[in-house]
This record gives sequence, structure tokens and C-alpha cells, in this order.
Amino acid sequence: MKKVKDRVYEYLLSRCREKNTGCTTQEIADALYMQRSNVSAALNKLYAEGKILKIKGKPVLYTVGPAGEGKVPKNASMSFDNLIGKDGSLKKCIQLAKAAVLYPPRGLHTLLLGPTGVGKTMFAELMYKLAVERGILGVDAPFVAFNCADYANNPQLLLAQLFGYKKGAFTGADKDKPGLVDKADGGILFLDEIHRLPPEGQEMLFTLIDKGIYTPLGADDPKKADVLIIGATTEREGTALLSTFTRRIPITINIPSLKERPFDERFELICQFFKVEAARTGKDIVVTANAMRGLLLYECPGNIGQLKSDIQLGCANAFLKCVSKGKKKIEVDITDFSGEVRKGLVFYKNYSREIDALIKEDVKLNFSPKEGRFHVQVDDSKLPANFYEEVEKRVHELKEHGIDEKDINFIMSLELEGYFKKFIRTFSEKVDKERISKIVDRKLINLVEEFLNDASAKLGKVFSSKVFYGLCLHLSSSIERIRKNKRITNHKLKEIIEKNPEEYALALCFANTLEKEYGIKVPLDEVGFISMFLSIDSDSSETGEEMPSVIIAMHGSGTASSMAEVANKLVGAGNVYAYDMSLDKDPKVAYNELKDLIIKKHRGGGVILLVDMGSLGMFGELISEETGIKIRVLDMVTTLMAIECSRKATIMRDVDEICEEVKDSIEYFRSSTSSIRSIIPKRENIILTVCTTGEGTAVKLKGLIEEKLGLENKNVQVIPLAVNDPKYVQSYVNRLSKDKKILAVVGAVNPNIYGVPFISISEVLIDNNFSKIEEMLKKMDTNSEVYEDVFKMLSSELENFDVSSFKKRCLEFLENLATKLEVDLDLDKRIGLIMHLACALNRLKEGREIPKSPRTAEIKSRYEREFELIKSELQPLEDFYNVRFSDDEVVNILSVLKEIYTKEQI
Repeated sequence: MKKVKDRVYEYLLSRCREKNTGCTTQEIADALYMQRSNVSAALNKLYAEGKILKIKGKPVLYTVGPAGEGKVPKNASMSFDNLIGKDGSLKKCIQLAKAAVLYPPRGLHTLLLGPTGVGKTMFAELMYKLAVERGILGVDAPFVAFNCADYANNPQLLLAQLFGYKKGAFTGADKDKPGLVDKADGGILFLDEIHRLPPEGQEMLFTLIDKGIYTPLGADDPKKADVLIIGATTEREGTALLSTFTRRIPITINIPSLKERPFDERFELICQFFKVEAARTGKDIVVTANAMRGLLLYECPGNIGQLKSDIQLGCANAFLKCVSKGKKKIEVDITDFSGEVRKGLVFYKNYSREIDALIKEDVKLNFSPKEGRFHVQVDDSKLPANFYEEVEKRVHELKEHGIDEKDINFIMSLELEGYFKKFIRTFSEKVDKERISKIVDRKLINLVEEFLNDASAKLGKVFSSKVFYGLCLHLSSSIERIRKNKRITNHKLKEIIEKNPEEYALALCFANTLEKEYGIKVPLDEVGFISMFLSIDSDSSETGEEMPSVIIAMHGSGTASSMAEVANKLVGAGNVYAYDMSLDKDPKVAYNELKDLIIKKHRGGGVILLVDMGSLGMFGELISEETGIKIRVLDMVTTLMAIECSRKATIMRDVDEICEEVKDSIEYFRSSTSSIRSIIPKRENIILTVCTTGEGTAVKLKGLIEEKLGLENKNVQVIPLAVNDPKYVQSYVNRLSKDKKILAVVGAVNPNIYGVPFISISEVLIDNNFSKIEEMLKKMDTNSEVYEDVFKMLSSELENFDVSSFKKRCLEFLENLATKLEVDLDLDKRIGLIMHLACALNRLKEGREIPKSPRTAEIKSRYEREFELIKSELQPLEDFYNVRFSDDEVVNILSVLKEIYTKEQI
């Protein structure tokens, strides 16, 4: 027997072939003797599959494609294929347009709604092209467009233009003249500003729509016309058109304004218009980032039409400069546009994330007339050694264009960071201090080195050599400039203080040092520039690459900060940030603070949020929904997890892949709670079987579990427990937990013991289901399994490092260290040390030094015994690999131990 859906489809297909009309749900239900609800469900499925068309109205009509086609291909026509927004904001509009055009036999009259400039005329033309492509209209079918506003002040003349007139119909009508309806016969009549049509004109269209006839002015006999009417209006539906008229137009399409469309579609429109101008002028058009930002953000009440005109005006202004200066390319800057476009930059801060995703810092877009496309080029124009000169040059250029002081300050606040990053990029990573000392005095070099070391420790960042080199040269020029009483202006000062208060505070202290050493007065604007050096290195936009960030959020005072500091020290990437939530903090306040931190530290590649427990995990999902930032949450955070996430984030860019690899490579997550396993099972593992009605059932459960799971050779004991009060189970478990590990409780009543899984007696006795217990046993750790996983992972990560020879010596080092320091090195400690040692040895073999720690001497003195013991135990590794661990590296190992087993900040 055929399915309901198939029967409905066959009936609809045959009905449309015979009568070329659509069907209502009730008509189909009556014809097939089916319940209306079943027919409705079948029609919805057919519509979702693209097999039928749905015409909105009262009632809704369903039909198939023209000529009885069974399925309307989604990409059947070329007319709408190149329309920007076809899969986005205009998707629904296009679906309705296709339904209107394809509805048998000759389509449905349509009304297009939307403000001026949204593209209603073009949309009507595309509907006409679709009708021709699909054979609804012939290739020579007319498309007649008429703007009713042109004759709005003379209603009689307007009607004469539309419907034609007979000789003598009015004064001056000296001969018969056909109207636009006659010219559109067999095609489409597009009436723009249709709301300007007078009521009598709307009524005259009634007859044309209802009966296919009309009467020219002064004529006695009506004429026939087969015309599909597409009307367009800027008015809201029902405000300027007669309700009796709008009822006769079954399809209404609302075309969104430019403001309602997403930024990526506006970006495509802007690029399309620049391509057209490049082809028109025959020259390459190079557009600056700020010009693109202004066009993306300014208020454009005239919509697409105004956007196109404004771009033409900007290109015209830039073209004049190009000709006068004899340049080959037309360079379009924000200064070439009107004040309205420039005002768009005011909104940049509100939408910086969305805009930066489309147009990166320090890039220009080059539109070629030959290629018909554009490419992005880095703005690598050479900066002078003193970037103050470039800033002053730009300010002078803006003044020449007549830009007022307020707008200049705003434009420069946006562009300054770009100049700054370009300045940093000019320096090499391989810095030769001797070379620097030839142009910068050694005292300043030493001061900068001390300053960056101190900032590194306090901010948890590692600064690149580029920053060191750049800051030395910048300060050398700055000091000279101050001595000559030249003005220093930082247009981003207010933003720097608000956005980077920690960096600004450190820069302020350093400025005091410079004042004492050089006898100068460092202005606050210069302090802002120094702050930018401290903040720029952690910004992924310096390299143009989107990178993931790691944020640790934990309850307590300093807990997360301590863990983040250790991770940043050991990995050296400076990509781990912390949020400490005090236990008495209002959750709403905490949510907003964490959200602000995530927004500030997001570097374009998403955020890995490591949390300890509670509401912090839920915060991640909520903040992701609110901000659109891709956030992935890992709970039950440990120092090892933070280290691994930080390391992975420096070499991988997908936060999903990072999270999966962290889980897979370390294998310390439980299947549901992500809790960490113990590497050395010194305690016996216990399964409790509990019965509140007598010991017999508990003993039976014990025997059944031992028999089914074969526990003879496993470190697991099943203990039967008969109690009347479930609270007693809790106290009993607490006593056992002191020297044993409780894997699970099996019984009839859940005692609700935190951290101990409960398995219902019915699952074991009735369902004979032991899968949960089996899964727990599989997750019991053994030394060899965990070690093999870790060393296997290291083998894949460190290509030129012999892990097999390292394995034995490393394990000996750990055992000796544990014995002599009298500490219990569990999974977290051992894996952390194994990974750290392997990476350290690999780095030393390659001749790479670790960053200097300003606290090495202090820690060495404070933990003299532990320091010397670790250094002694490292001797065999040093001899085998022919390397030497520096005091800084020994301190790092000591930091891992102290951080993990005493939670003490050293």
C-alpha cells in the first residue's frame, strides 16, 4: 500500500497537469478520503523536500513546478544565483519570488515592500529573468517598468499612461494611444511606487487582475491583456493601498534594508561596487582598511543605491588625486568620502569583532579591472625608524583634506595601533645586543631588559625579541624628542588606560625610572606608547593570525592566577589568563566580569575555558551565546590540563581539536566527569553492595558481581553492607575512604554520596546489566598503561627526540626524586614532570634557551635543599644528553613540585 505522502503527491501532480491550479489541504483530503491532519503533514514533508511549492494566502495553496514537473530543482535558475544574500537575508525573498513566478499557469501577482534603495527594481527584473529561463514567458516577452510617482500630481495623465486612451478622451488627445498595459501584454508590468496610484487607478487594476480585461480612457469596449503585475512600494502594507486591491495580490515580499542585512553581505556589496569602478576606470583601485570600515558602518538611509553612489563619489575624489600625482593606482582612503561615511568609524568599537573578521588590521584591498576580483595585501609600506614621523605625516595629510580636529583625533585613534604593529614587524626575532648598542646606549638597553623581565613576571607574558628591540629604538627616539621639547601625542591614550590598566601601571613606574635616569619629564602620552609595547605581543592581530586563548576560572582567591602563572612559565606562550571568583561574589557580577575578560583576551581563534566546578561551566555556554565567541569548556581543571591546553594552543588553531587532543593524549578524563585517575594504586578499590532489608541480598549481589566480572586478579574488593539507615552508608564510606577508593555503590536506595556513582539493583539483578561496573574497571589505572600513553604522545610531538632512551632515565629520576623529597608523585605530578623534562631536554639539544626568571636567586635561596637535590638527580640526564640545566630550569622543575603538592606560591 502506498504511503500517504506518495498518494498526496501523485494527486497534486495530476491535478496541476489537468487544471494548472493549486490545491488546498482540504481539497486534497476530500478527494483522497483522508484526514486533513494527515494530508497537512504529508504536504509539509513534500514542501521541505522541495517537491512542491507553497503559495501563502487564505487558504494556502500547494502546487508543483510548471508543465507538471515532479520536483523543482533548488538551483534550477541562474537569475538569482549571483544575488548577494541569496543564502542569507534574501533567501526567504527568493523562495517567495520563485513561488510567484512558477505558479501555474502564468504566475501570481506580487507586491515588493522595502525602503528606498534596497533593490526592488532589480529584484523584479530577476523575477522576469526567472520566468524566461523556466519557460513561463517567451524570450521576447516584454518587461515594462513604470514609476507611478512621475505622474502623481496628475492622476488623469497617470491613468492615460497606464491604460492608454482614445482620440478625444481629453483635451490634447488627438489620436489613439496604447498604454503600458497593452505594451506589457504577454509579459510583466512592474509598477514602482505603486502606492502613488490613485484609488480610481487601483480600482481599474481590479478588473485587469480579476478578468484579464481593461478599458482605455474614452473607450467603450474593454481590451484583453495577459499581464503579470509586480508592484513595489516603500509604504507599509495596508497604509496607502486599498485593502480591496492588496487582497488581489497573493504574494508579498519584504526586502530587508541595508541595516537589516549582515556585515558579510554588506562587505560583498561594497567589493562588488569597487570592482565595477575598477573596470570602469581601467585602473587598480586600492582601498584602505579604514575606508572599508567606514563604508561597513555608516548610517546609509538610501540603502544599496546610496552605498553605490557614495562609493562612486569616493572613487572620483581618489581618481583626481591619482591623476594629479601621476600614480598608476587609485588609492581610496577614508578622507575621500563624505562626513557621513567618516562618521561610520564612530561605531567601530561596538562592532570591532565583526568588522575585524572581515577586514584585518594593516591590510588594503586591491581591486583589479582585468581580473574582476580583489585580493588582500598587507600594508607593508616602509615606516621610518621613528614612527612619530609617520603619525605626524598622516595628521598633516588629514588636515590638508579639511578634516576637523575632532575627526582627526578619532581617525588617528583607530589607525595608531596599525602603525604601531607595523613598526614592531620591521624588527627581526634574532636580536644582537651589540648591534643595538651601536645606536642605543647600553644603559637604556639594560633598563628595557629589566623592565620587560619584571613585566613578564607580573603579567604572565613572554615578550618577543621584536618587542625588546622595538622598545629600545622607540625610547631612544622618544628621549631625544622630549629633550628637544617636541610634542608627543597619543590618540589612543584614554582607550589604553581603560583597556590595559595593568600594562599602563607598569609603564607609569618605568617612566619614573626613565625620568630619574635621564633627567627628563615623560608625558602621559608616551606612557601610553610604552603600554602598547606590553600589550601588543599577546594580540594575535600582530601576525594577522587568529589564535585560541586559554582562560582558567576557579573559585577562591588566587587559585586560578597561580595555576595560570605556572602554565605560562613552563610553556612560555603567554596565552593563559585567569579569573578568580571569590566565594562570596554575586554570580551576576562574576558572569559579567568573566564575560569582559573573555572578550578582552579573545584573539580570534576561540577560547578554551578551564573551570573547577559549579556555575562557571554554565557561564561559558551563556557567554558564547551572548557574544558569538566560540567557547569550549573543560571542567575539573588541573595544572597539567592548563599546561597541555597552552602548549596545544600555540601549534593548533581549532579549539574543538585542541580539547579533543588534550583529552585523548593524556587520558585522564573519566567518561562523564573528566576526573583524574591515580597513577599508582596504593589504595584498595572497593565496590559496596548495600541492602536495607537484610544482609542476604547484599551478599548475593557481591557473589553475582564477582562471578560475572572475574575480580580474582584485580585490585578490587566487593563488600556487602546491610543497614537500615542510608545515612549510615555515608559515614561508613567516609571511614573507608581514608585508605580505600570507593568505585561504586550498588543497591536499592541511593545514599547520594558525592563523587561515588550509584548503580540500581534492578540493573544488575533484573536487567543483568554490568556495563557500568565494567566501564569503571576498565578505567582503573595501571602504571604501564598510563606511562605508555604519555611516552607515545611525546614520540608523536617531539620528532627529533629519542623518547625510548629518555623513558627509563626519566622514570628513574622520578622515583629517586619522590624517595628523597618524601613526596607522593601521583598522576598530575608525574605526567607534568615527564612532559616538562622531555620538552626541556629537546629545547636544550636544539640550543634554545629558556626565558630568564627574575626570581631564580630568591627561590634558589629559599629552597636550597630541594634545589640542590633536584640538580643532583638531573646529573645522569645531563651526562647522557650532553646538556646542562640552568638554574632557571631547575627552578621551573621545583615550581612544578611546589605548585602541585603544596599549592604554595613560590
